Amino acid sequence: MRAVLADEVALAGELIEPEAAPLLAPLVVPPLEPDEAIGLDLILEGFLLHHGRPRHVAPAAPGREVLAGDYCYAHGLVRIAAAGDLFVVSALADLIALGAGIVAAGEREGLVPLWRATTWAIAARGGPGAGAAEERFRAAQDALRTGAGHRPLEELAAALPPTPGLEEALT
Repeated sequence: MRAVLADEVALAGELIEPEAAPLLAPLVVPPLEPDEAIGLDLILEGFLLHHGRPRHVAPAAPGREVLAGDYCYAHGLVRIAAAGDLFVVSALADLIALGAGIVAAGEREGLVPLWRATTWAIAARGGPGAGAAEERFRAAQDALRTGAGHRPLEELAAALPPTPGLEEALT
């Protein structure tokens, strides 16, 4: 991740070496292509720059978090889009929007289930029962949108191994 960001981000002097490996890409089985995995981590870093504790970028001046976060979002989505999987693009775009809504509503406890359930849905794509998995995921997103809570997202996320670093970064 550091080498990719160092080549691409104008804020290269503000890069930090994270203590841990990417949090979400290893949960996706079968694995994402390398560019998709980098894209997923860039999107997470963008979200953390806006709403959490970034792992790879430490902006030196106030206000640079937004610029760096937007850059990470854009380049992450470009990498994901290049793979041509519209479901993944859509799921991650919804993730960014729903996550911002959760933060704005002061319900940060819903962030980890949202990120984990989105990762679950990405992992389920193309596998056996992918259509049913996508329906469950979309229903869980709709529950969040309509104010019914994040319990359906938690149920989807329960199928994945724990991600303690994600909880730390999103608090």
